[in-house]
Amino acid sequence: MAIEAPLTPALAAIYERRAVRSYSATPIERETIEHLLDAAVRAPSSMNTQPWSFAIVQDPGLLSRFEREAADVFLREPPMGELADVPSDQLELLRGLVRSPGFGILHGAPALIVIYSTGVEGIPDCFLAAENLMLAAVPLGLGSCPIGLARPFLDQPEIKAELNVPETSRCAIAIVVGEPLGEAEPTHRDAPRITSWR
Repeated sequence: MAIEAPLTPALAAIYERRAVRSYSATPIERETIEHLLDAAVRAPSSMNTQPWSFAIVQDPGLLSRFEREAADVFLREPPMGELADVPSDQLELLRGLVRSPGFGILHGAPALIVIYSTGVEGIPDCFLAAENLMLAAVPLGLGSCPIGLARPFLDQPEIKAELNVPETSRCAIAIVVGEPLGEAEPTHRDAPRITSWR
């Protein structure tokens, strides 16, 4: 029997967070982005290595270009880099989504925050920072969505150079942030699958 825990602000953010895929064009203030980044870097990391760095894109022209070019990279044949390891049926399903009329990889959001890791070993820690960032957006009335489809594009050497990211860094995850247009519906969550409890 589940115990009803008091809904603290932290738990409220966990239960209220949604993947938002439709945004207002209203820009986000720099101070708000800094607040989200400050929450991100409070995440735990192995041996306190803090292997993350952040590239923020808010320029509308650059966001539009990145959205277009990220789609081109995802649709490229043969698939590049990590996409070569994706099962072909799953890759075609995702490509169908990217080709859909009106679909944009960045969902029209006014801000893109890319978390780069100093190396492969730091990527899991960057995921923890990403979750902090997305939860911190909730009480501010902001929506967010992790954008896995953009990673191959954002990991290209020329894009990292454009964003002043060291070539040896790896794109861990990209997140779009903005004011939601409408309300995102909650998705179903199964009960925890417990394989053992000894």
